Amino acid sequence: MHVKVGDEVQIIKGKDRPQTAEDRKQPSGKVLRVDRRSQRIIVEGKNMVWKHLRKSEANPQGGRVQREAPIPVANVMLWNEKAGKPERIHYKREDGKRVRYFKSTKTVLED
Repeated sequence: MHVKVGDEVQIIKGKDRPQTAEDRKQPSGKVLRVDRRSQRIIVEGKNMVWKHLRKSEANPQGGRVQREAPIPVANVMLWNEKAGKPERIHYKREDGKRVRYFKSTKTVLED
């Protein structure tokens, strides 16, 4: 999977994608969690849904909370800080390790 926890991404498809040109000039958010099995990620502050909580000893009132829901990893692209736009990731070998990098700026991402 090309996305890891802590990466800056921009959503390119769905209800939370940037609608204006100004919004497209900045990343959508940071990746909080990655689920490799279902190929989904959670992006900070995006795809918010209401979660209804049952009454319990810890939460005697019950209630509703908003939290981030997972989105497919195919709907995001990694944010290239140097280029100022979302780009695809490429892989190469450096010192026997597989590293991710942006082809346009030759920027290697730390893992």
